[in-house]
Amino acid sequence: MMRTMLRSEREASGSFLKKRTKKLLSVLAVALIAQAAPAHAGWDDYPIIVWQDQTPARAAGLKRLGVDAQRVFGVRGPLTTAEVANLTAPPKAAGWSFYLENIATDFYAAYHRYQPDHPVTWAFDQARALPRDDPAAFLRTPSLSDPHALAAIEARLATHARLFAPYHPLFYNLGDETGIADLAAAWDFDFSPASLEGMRVWLRKRYGSLAALNTQWGSHFASWAEVMPTTTDAAIHGPADNFSAWSDFKAWMDTAFARAVRAGTKAIHSADPNALSGLEGTQIPGWGGYDYTKLASAVDVMEMYDAGNNVEIAHALNPRLRILTTTTPTTLAAAPAEQARLWHELLLGNRGLIIWDEAGVLVTDDGTPTPLGQSVGTLFHEFHDGIATQLAATPPAPSQVAILYSPPSFRIAWLLDRRADADRGQDWRTRDSEIEGQDSPLRAAMRAAATTLTHHGIPARWISPAMLADGVLRKGIRVLLLPHTIALSPADITAITAFTHHGGLVLADTPPALFDAHGRRRPTPALTGQVHITPGWQDLPDQLTQAGITPAVSLTHPDGTQVQDIDIRAHRHGPTNILTLQRDMDPPGTTGEDIVLTLPNPAKITDLRQHQSLGQTNQIRLHVGAAQPVIVGWAGEATPVNSVTQK
Repeated sequence: MMRTMLRSEREASGSFLKKRTKKLLSVLAVALIAQAAPAHAGWDDYPIIVWQDQTPARAAGLKRLGVDAQRVFGVRGPLTTAEVANLTAPPKAAGWSFYLENIATDFYAAYHRYQPDHPVTWAFDQARALPRDDPAAFLRTPSLSDPHALAAIEARLATHARLFAPYHPLFYNLGDETGIADLAAAWDFDFSPASLEGMRVWLRKRYGSLAALNTQWGSHFASWAEVMPTTTDAAIHGPADNFSAWSDFKAWMDTAFARAVRAGTKAIHSADPNALSGLEGTQIPGWGGYDYTKLASAVDVMEMYDAGNNVEIAHALNPRLRILTTTTPTTLAAAPAEQARLWHELLLGNRGLIIWDEAGVLVTDDGTPTPLGQSVGTLFHEFHDGIATQLAATPPAPSQVAILYSPPSFRIAWLLDRRADADRGQDWRTRDSEIEGQDSPLRAAMRAAATTLTHHGIPARWISPAMLADGVLRKGIRVLLLPHTIALSPADITAITAFTHHGGLVLADTPPALFDAHGRRRPTPALTGQVHITPGWQDLPDQLTQAGITPAVSLTHPDGTQVQDIDIRAHRHGPTNILTLQRDMDPPGTTGEDIVLTLPNPAKITDLRQHQSLGQTNQIRLHVGAAQPVIVGWAGEATPVNSVTQK
């Protein structure tokens, strides 16, 4: 799941094609494309970006395959207009746009970045090797809260935005594979003076008084200057009833990371109000600053792989967020699973693709497409020629089912797991980002809840604790799912209780609210009697049916049995409907098969990938392949006609 296998950061010392002739797939497609006018003038519907530098001949060949943008490195030293002109000359000559890469990776990814004489994790490995009692082990350099470091980074970013603005880059990448420590690894950064001072100010706003903090933490600080958090070692080996002093510090570090990212975004926007800021290599929800309730709105663009439902969560919390992903041509051509992944992420709302073609396998030196290039170029052109724009123009259908994304529950569940590990002699400090990216009961519960819904054609709405407080449950939600939600605040509980009193149904896979949102164990679990426990979500479809929530469409095998392994996603904009159907790629070797799609009413259906009308019907037979999806659309009022079959 980590992007390290695809690329390392390259140290740097130093338009998009707006006049594209779009393929008009149908009357429906024309309307959708018109609705999807890009908010950013430099960003068309689906940029395909090559990361490596190219000769003019190779660039011309790649352009014919659908590649239309390139990476340009940011500069960490002095930057001049002449150097900007020099850096932008290659993409300009190719007729391409570009994005600015790695402008401030040295700050935002200080513990995971390319260094010519060390591994990318060298700085993090050095910190982990220090003795437990050495304060330097937990001092992030530079601190995310250091005003001098932040000012220098903001100045660098603003300079880039000001000087590159005339060239209209797609976005300015703050950093690649960023994080508080090494990607999503857990670590007790940052105990530096600047961080602790920032934490105390933040805690004072949250608690209001030192007495309130002492009551929550079970501490006896005489002044705010004395307030110190608990280390992970102390939390693992200490009492099991109150982790507040540890959990609050972890929440503060997520806040500090998001604030630093937001400061970079603000610097770019201040120099160029039309610019977009971004992060590459964003990670699975968890450690390293990847609390998406804080991070999703801190930038305009994220490059990520779908892991831990991060794409859906980030999009739900910031619907304007533009998401890209990265692929390698050899993997894309050879592995159906990689093709399926790109399609899946497009269906989730992906808005662009970065090509990591280190070996230059798509075209020859004279620009002639290789057989591999021709193969993947077909996919590139399909993404370009309207399908991405149609999906972007049509938001997910409204949902009556919400899933709560709970970072406090992640923190407490993680600590409880590490306490169990310690009893078996396992040391949390040996866990790296790869291990932290693996499944946990909470992540498995989140994924199972979301997958169960999409397999039954029921859209889900991801919500955050802050959205609970803002009254989201009063806005058309009828069912709330709590996946492994063991930590809830009093405000969360009040909102959920009011929801149940007004007829809302709350389902959980495990008893919720064992702890408050700070990490203090409750004497008795909250919400007892108000939540229906559904281990593994096995009974979820039946419970939704009993609550009156049924899918808008039916998907069955030709023999009438229910299809269980196809991801069904509905999009709607006014009278326009788009339905995407994609088969699961698990287990490997899965093959396609025919299915029967039944709509509630007859409609004139268009196959948006094959560019053809399927007739006016309410039931149609389709073939859903192993990797690529079926995408159909319909609009307007329907009249009864006989069903048709399309193979």
